[in-house]
Amino acid sequence: MKLASLRLRSRTAPTWIVVILLGSLSFGSAVLADDDDQGEATVRVMTQNLFMGTDFPELVAARTLDEFVKAVTTTYNNVLATRPAERMAAIAREIARLKPDLVGLQEAVILRTGNTPPATDIVFDMLQILLDELDKLGQHYVAVTILTGLDAEAPSTLGFDVRFTVQDVILARTDRPAHALRLSNVQRQRYQAQLTFSTPIGDVTNLAGWASVDVQGRGWGFRFVTTHLALAPNFDPTVPLAQAQELRETAGDTDLPVVFVGDFNSLASDRTNPTFETYQSFIDAGFVDAWRQTHDGDPGFTCCQSPDVSNAKSSLSVRIDLIFVRGRIDAVNTRLVGDKQADRTPSGLWPSDHAGVTATLQPDKE
Repeated sequence: MKLASLRLRSRTAPTWIVVILLGSLSFGSAVLADDDDQGEATVRVMTQNLFMGTDFPELVAARTLDEFVKAVTTTYNNVLATRPAERMAAIAREIARLKPDLVGLQEAVILRTGNTPPATDIVFDMLQILLDELDKLGQHYVAVTILTGLDAEAPSTLGFDVRFTVQDVILARTDRPAHALRLSNVQRQRYQAQLTFSTPIGDVTNLAGWASVDVQGRGWGFRFVTTHLALAPNFDPTVPLAQAQELRETAGDTDLPVVFVGDFNSLASDRTNPTFETYQSFIDAGFVDAWRQTHDGDPGFTCCQSPDVSNAKSSLSVRIDLIFVRGRIDAVNTRLVGDKQADRTPSGLWPSDHAGVTATLQPDKE
């Protein structure tokens, strides 16, 4: 998604514009599974933007309150047209096939409706659908931590309010406990730097942050971190650049090796793009791009399919979904997920507008 999590703020907005910032949920210590096709010391990680089903173009384009309410209806219908349950089932199949130990998810949306705020009737919950589909496939994962971003509700022309809750999540594989990994020190934090821009209902402030967990076992340890850096209309590249620095100075403030995964909204594939500076800041700070370490010359495009994810031919043309490592870690294999025609859903949709990325990691023995 090109617009990261947003928070609506307005002194003049109508009283029906409701924004609720939910507290993050967390899972305490956990045990991760081993995998037969990995070496004793290796750990497989994955990042996947689930795609909430819209980039909110109608809401961004609205110039009056009437236009805004109509845009809510359009957005709601467009999201449902992307068949989130069907797409989550496809992503579950990808996870089941590759069996990553840890997964960083972005845009794990809950969509609710209701007649009075807060709306509580769940239309779909992407995270719960994904976990249920994994369970059906015999693959058992748990949400270690959930970082809640946007939680906004507004009326539509359909006779009910529509409420979006956007989440970033860390999943951990819990079956097959031999040679298990131990998880501890779950953390979540909001960035101080955020993007703000104006709309007919007042200011819109991007709400982004990071979540992390420390991992020990198989003879080594590291900190696993997921994030979704900001991007919005009237893009100000200094904000995600500041967020990247803050990420390194907070989540990266550890003696452990570090693994950052997520949607960085930084075009690693285009040095001429203003967002490339954010990507380069990680390289300059000593982080290694796992994809480049293992795929010399392969662009590894991860974004973006069409907004309705129904395009017949893949339109991935930039690389913004990244896995960075720092410290005594080697990436021995990386691959894209959900970018092949065979990965599409039964109705012909791409699982997400982003491809996922996996990396098999091992301790650097030098």
